Amino acid sequence: MQPVPVGVETMSIDGLKYLVNNFLQQKRYVVVFDDVWNVKDWEAIRNMLPDKNCGSRVILTTRFTDIASTCCEETDGDVYPLTPLSEEESWMLFCNKTFRGNLCPPNLKQISLKILKRCQGLPLAIVAISGVLATKDRSIIDEWEMLYCSLGAELEGNDKLESMKKALSLSYNDLPHYLKICFLYLSIFPEDKLTWCRTVIPLWTAEGFVNAIEGKTIEEVANGYLNELFNRSLIQVADRDPDGSPSYFYIHDLIREMIVSKARGQNIVTTICRQGSRRPEKVCRLLIRSTLDNVEYSERSSRLRSLFVWGPMDSLPNASLRELFRHGSRLLNVLDLSGIPLDTIPNEVFKLIHLRYLGLTNTKVKMVPKLIGKLENLETLDLGSTYVTELPDEILHLQKLRNLISFHCKPITANLKLGDLCGFKSPSQIGRLQYLQVLTLIEADQNSEGGISIVKELGRLTQLRVLDIGNLRREDGVIL
Repeated sequence: MQPVPVGVETMSIDGLKYLVNNFLQQKRYVVVFDDVWNVKDWEAIRNMLPDKNCGSRVILTTRFTDIASTCCEETDGDVYPLTPLSEEESWMLFCNKTFRGNLCPPNLKQISLKILKRCQGLPLAIVAISGVLATKDRSIIDEWEMLYCSLGAELEGNDKLESMKKALSLSYNDLPHYLKICFLYLSIFPEDKLTWCRTVIPLWTAEGFVNAIEGKTIEEVANGYLNELFNRSLIQVADRDPDGSPSYFYIHDLIREMIVSKARGQNIVTTICRQGSRRPEKVCRLLIRSTLDNVEYSERSSRLRSLFVWGPMDSLPNASLRELFRHGSRLLNVLDLSGIPLDTIPNEVFKLIHLRYLGLTNTKVKMVPKLIGKLENLETLDLGSTYVTELPDEILHLQKLRNLISFHCKPITANLKLGDLCGFKSPSQIGRLQYLQVLTLIEADQNSEGGISIVKELGRLTQLRVLDIGNLRREDGVIL
């Protein structure tokens, strides 16, 4: 080992580059640049690394997939995406750090596995949480249970987890402002469940988070936001469409803990998940989970712009539903009633003239009334997994409608037939919905006289980006 040259502390950048280049000449070396955040940082140092065919190697780590790809293109290198540790590897690391290499005591095995599951194979999380558990009394299982149940609070208040919190926060802090609110908004989605990309984009646009860019549709801009979060490794691709684009994603549990905390602190989303909870005042977005009875409302909750009431619920009393819409809900932009035992759409919904998003996924709704025509600002109507089999002509009044969604309909009913789509009086009417981007609720009926006319009419939907048609058959009758 050679001593550090005298005067390094006061050398200029160019002087340091010359020093490093001269030192590495005719040497076989391995250089690691850890956590690179900018391509320019790599460009500033790459030319000081001599390549004399001595078998030298350069390893660069980064949180950004585009930086890794760019650097490899310039150097003919390879990108190695890191995968989470396997269950066996995670358990070995956990035991080594928590029990100093000893076996896990039998009384702690079950809770240890539950805690380890929250780490999802992330070494940084396993090491940090193991450091906290190593100080706990192994005979008092309640302390371990408490950490598991309050991991979000522990991230905020435990000094031993501070380094992990900072590491997780770095990527968030580097986000531009318009992406920060989009990212924190993802905290509304339940943990341990994959999220459909096509659900997120209409919600972002309805909330007004997406900035218009000349030459691009608002959906294209929103999709770019989503891709940027993928690129920064803040969300992970879970599944892809046939064209390779992400279709589902998930968020690491610990990152989700962080954004839930930040979303609450910045009043992005307020969540009520237990009976007897008072609906807070000055709330912009309210999420009610699994309970609606006994939720107290305030007459001054006039700032509410988004309301999510998500099941499953055993029942949904009409009185509770009327109370839900009676206080401060007239200015709603987003209303999502997914998964609740709802048979009909309450008439109060059709008084929400500012509504841009209406979600009824996994409800028991059987029909959409003619009153739907009053929601002239509606951009998204999500009827996924409902019993709806036709739509009224009044749907054509919704000239701002961009997403008309119905998929996985209940098996006891048929999808909408292409030949008598939505019960329209004339098959040519569907072309009036000029802003439609997504249409996923039609099924082909080759026996219908109007079928060919509607297929031609779909050609008028020049903004259409996604079209799902079920029951398509070849000439020989085989379903495609």
